[in-house]
Amino acid sequence: MVEESASVLSVENDIVWVQAIQQSACGSCQAQKGCGHSLLAKVGQKEIKIPVARNGLDVTANDHVIIGVPEQAILKSSLIMYGIPLMLMIFVAMFATLLQASEGVVILLSFSSLLLGFVWVNFHTKSLDFEQWNPQLVRKLEPESINIPMCEVD
Repeated sequence: MVEESASVLSVENDIVWVQAIQQSACGSCQAQKGCGHSLLAKVGQKEIKIPVARNGLDVTANDHVIIGVPEQAILKSSLIMYGIPLMLMIFVAMFATLLQASEGVVILLSFSSLLLGFVWVNFHTKSLDFEQWNPQLVRKLEPESINIPMCEVD
């Protein structure tokens, strides 16, 4: 399970609204003060508000929790979102090449099939049951474990 820390915004029956901050690896890097990537990462940080299944945990607003998403959910959704359109594009390009179409036609057909694949995935995923893929509360963080540094610098 892929885990991320978050803070609880509100609790509504079996749904907990949490806020996670998308972070880069720059927080644990020693060269972050002189690095341009660190500056861009700080500017690009986003606050993400997510509804999460409660899993029977007793949480209240302002609690810090760990949320988790199964690895299989990430793999399957990546395969659906990117694999299907890319495979369609490759097959159309190969088929157009076998028919000895010109290079411009092959490029146009490939790009069109890629877009068509993304449109198909968009409509098809609306009918899938993603309940088992949703993030869930894994555990509640104790107050003393919230501010533990990722690494120590000598």
